[in-house]
Amino acid sequence: MSRIHIMSDTLASQVAAGEVVDRPASVIKELVENSLDAGAKTVRVEIRRGGISLMKVTDDGCGMSREDASLALLRHATSKLACTEDLFHITQLGFRGEALPSIASISRLRLATRRHEEVEGTEILCEGGDQTPPRDAGTAPGTTIEISDLFYNTPARRKFLKSEETEAGHIEHQFKLHALAFPGVRFMFTRDGQTVYDAVATTDMRQRIADFAGRTQADRLIAILPAEGPGISITGYLLPLSEARRNRRQQYIFLNRRPIDDKLVTRAIRDGFGGFPTGLHPALYLYIEMDPALVDVNVHPAKREVRFRRPGDLVAAIIEAVGNTLSAHARAETAPSPLPNQPALPQPPASTSQHPATAQPTKEPPSPASPRPTIPLPSKTTAPAIRPILPATPAAPVLPPTQRELNIPVRHPAPAPPPAATPQLPKHTPHFRLLGILKEQYALFENAEGLVLLSPRAARERILFEQFIAAHKKPVASQLLLSPVLLDMDTRDLAAVTQLLPHFEQAGFRIASFGHKTLRIEAIPAPLQLDRIEDFVADLIHSLTRGDTRIQRHRNPYEPFAIQMARQYARREDISPLLADPSRLLSYLLACEIPYCTPSGKPTLIPYAMSEITRKFQAN
Repeated sequence: MSRIHIMSDTLASQVAAGEVVDRPASVIKELVENSLDAGAKTVRVEIRRGGISLMKVTDDGCGMSREDASLALLRHATSKLACTEDLFHITQLGFRGEALPSIASISRLRLATRRHEEVEGTEILCEGGDQTPPRDAGTAPGTTIEISDLFYNTPARRKFLKSEETEAGHIEHQFKLHALAFPGVRFMFTRDGQTVYDAVATTDMRQRIADFAGRTQADRLIAILPAEGPGISITGYLLPLSEARRNRRQQYIFLNRRPIDDKLVTRAIRDGFGGFPTGLHPALYLYIEMDPALVDVNVHPAKREVRFRRPGDLVAAIIEAVGNTLSAHARAETAPSPLPNQPALPQPPASTSQHPATAQPTKEPPSPASPRPTIPLPSKTTAPAIRPILPATPAAPVLPPTQRELNIPVRHPAPAPPPAATPQLPKHTPHFRLLGILKEQYALFENAEGLVLLSPRAARERILFEQFIAAHKKPVASQLLLSPVLLDMDTRDLAAVTQLLPHFEQAGFRIASFGHKTLRIEAIPAPLQLDRIEDFVADLIHSLTRGDTRIQRHRNPYEPFAIQMARQYARREDISPLLADPSRLLSYLLACEIPYCTPSGKPTLIPYAMSEITRKFQAN
């Protein structure tokens, strides 16, 4: 008997669903793409329980006939490819004919559709890939697809889903990507019966961004000066450096209105800036229009990765667009005037399929040797200015010079109560004598054994950590802010942030929900004083959400939270005030329970024994 057999259509569809559908957001992606390919002017998305219970996408596109509706649920059925040549000139978002039958094989599906010129519509029900005969139905022109009980017949797949809040966040993010790519389409999003978004159709791309990112961010957008290459057009918006993040979640990149995630493009963006702080990523909305013959989108199941035929032309165009925009923005700062309005979306470039590549001149990127005006980058020693945790004689706060020059606004918190749980300061530091400061970074001491190097930043991390960890028994005192700070969150992080809120409160923060995806920061820990509170909290959340599983499984979940908070604060500190009195800092460090290393294990003190020094001099 043969061991090799042909899979049933249902099993084959379920296997394909493993690549196409990994979570509810993948279903929304495929269904919304179908709506947009159908020429819809309005797309409505409804979900319940994070999409696990119900997902419904309704559009007013061209609709389908009864025959087409039946074929649409069969594998490899598509209206977008007729021959091999079509595969190399793809202009639609979807084209494989796999998504709908794959989704139908792992859910309960209802399809209702009607063409505009017809009086009656068609309804088809499908459960686990088995569809009922089509029947007449009264429905509006367009198509409605309902997906319920996702993964009901593949429980092993369902176990890998996250919480309803997390899955809803991923759906909302996917919805946002399509809405940003198609401003001329009205997008509505309803979650558990509540309308979250209703973005009306517009020709103003800035308005569409404001619908999802808020008016404050939209007002700060810097229009990218259009750049073109052979078969390539670049437009979009940059954001100031203050919007940069330690991840790429503020980078929205679209190729022919398709969201992509491509390393070549992100590298070109950084090169266009002419340098960018290590660990940070610029925030921007980048729209690339390219001749379909120059790009292959059929290289990834979700089509997020693409392959370019002439990557050098694309890199040159991106560098030119970003570089020219920064230069113009630098000139505009000296003579303020609004940048010209950008078109809502780039116009598709003329096809290059009739012109050989050798006949098209490739634009060279600007020479690295030539200076490039850039958005001012803050130095590591000036962001943010903070108050030493060590008690000191009260003095008027002094901004670092670069902050005065840049006129960076400072938020002053309300008068704070005395810091809680400050380590007991010894009256003196026995056997330590300060010798000097090394390269404005370390303090050098002498003791009975030899020399000791002190790292102020590492010492501060240890001191802060022990203060915060002491709050496990008694919360850290808070200082109210005169003006609460609002922080817009990525919807994919909201579920994790909700779980972290008790830890924030224990550490002295007072944070509350303010709207759909905004946090309101009302108070910060008394030992801390920050100029850019929203940046500190955003980076802290980012560091914690990357390892949220580890935090949840830790025997004391508050401990890794305290570690990250001490690390994030210490890395921002201007250590100059600490080096002004390193003996005092050493006293506080030695008062700690474990003074010789940071919570992550890095040394705070490095000794050089006299015997070792002598041995090195006598080595020869």
